[in-house]
Amino acid sequence: MHAKSPYEFRRVRAGVETLDGLSRPRHHHSEGYATVVLAGSVTEVSFAGRMHAEPGHVLLHGRFDCHLDRWNRRRSLQILRLPWPHDAIEGQFYVTDPDALARLAEIDPDLATARLYEEVRRVVPRDRYWVDDLAEVLRSGSNIPLQTWAEGRSLRPDTLSYVFRREFGVSPKRFRLEARTRSAWRELLRSPRSLTDVALQAGFADLAHLSRSVHVLTGRSPRDWRSQRPVSA
Repeated sequence: MHAKSPYEFRRVRAGVETLDGLSRPRHHHSEGYATVVLAGSVTEVSFAGRMHAEPGHVLLHGRFDCHLDRWNRRRSLQILRLPWPHDAIEGQFYVTDPDALARLAEIDPDLATARLYEEVRRVVPRDRYWVDDLAEVLRSGSNIPLQTWAEGRSLRPDTLSYVFRREFGVSPKRFRLEARTRSAWRELLRSPRSLTDVALQAGFADLAHLSRSVHVLTGRSPRDWRSQRPVSA
């Protein structure tokens, strides 16, 4: 029997939206989408890492992304959301004329997405700290024990876990499992290899472990996903 997914997948509607408030706790989306910042600023923390976005910046999310958002309480955040079908292109980018995209989205959101795909350029992160390095290691599928990694940075394991949870909204162990599961889910969609091979290569003990994790993250089993036509990632 499969574990029931604990996640409530938030739906995203294309268009311009103005947000007031302090933050949104870590949440999940079953569909890919793009966030174009029009006014204000936001710090987003996702599988792609910690990203601070200002007007002109674009945050791209593939399917089943998990992230939290923090923004300035003294200033409203205005954003444009668009559908984003390109799972393999995620993270922080920028466009030179976000307002033109917003005007085009009023006419045709899909056409605005196509224009965004042509115009986005990646932003190179400026400031990195050990917590960003740890997230990259966990996201890569590495099996290095957290205690070993902490010792290599002269950190206490409890400090490592506390700071990571504070910044990413989830424990390092859960972050690694979710990232590994999401990577395996993408692989089973595009690869002809058996589900068991996909599970083992992704670092799962067996197919049963992969099946439980994929069902928890996506709400569907690997066999259900595999029965679909392969999709581009």
